[in-house]
Amino acid sequence: MADPLTMLAIVGMGTSVAGGIAGQQAANEAAAKAQQAANFNAKIIERDVNLLENQRTILNKNQLISNKRKRMLFGKVQGEVVANYAYAGIDVAEGTPMRVLRENARELEYELTVDKMNNYIANMQINDAQTDARLTAELTRMEGGATAGALRARGTQSLLSGFGSAARFGYSALGGSYTNPTGTG
Repeated sequence: MADPLTMLAIVGMGTSVAGGIAGQQAANEAAAKAQQAANFNAKIIERDVNLLENQRTILNKNQLISNKRKRMLFGKVQGEVVANYAYAGIDVAEGTPMRVLRENARELEYELTVDKMNNYIANMQINDAQTDARLTAELTRMEGGATAGALRARGTQSLLSGFGSAARFGYSALGGSYTNPTGTG
């Protein structure tokens, strides 16, 4: 049977190595959880891209409906203008009635052009918001990867520290003397 000090040294070395391994495993698990959380957060952010696309669809359909409605109302107004002038006995093929009809047409075209421009701007804003969401999701994943990498490095450091402690403990317990070259421990 080995002497008690040798056994104590072996147990101490084993404990140091086991502690280092446990530290590395804990760090690896924490790294995996950090990456998993980052990926989950990124998926939530990317969901906004789909919601924005739905918003775009609604926006564009609303514009089409609005344009059809304005054209339909325009047709009614023009018909009323013609009917009113004709009822009053005024020739609608020339003069003031034609100017009124043309002015109404120009006003409609102006409104449709403004609507088109506003729709274009809203679509650009949706594009920007989608790009922002995609980049934010990518950044979230990268931050998760960086955190995971740091945690894994900390785990490797713990493992190496455990081996170093075991070696120092074993060396000094088995009769050697250890002097730390850095003078810190």
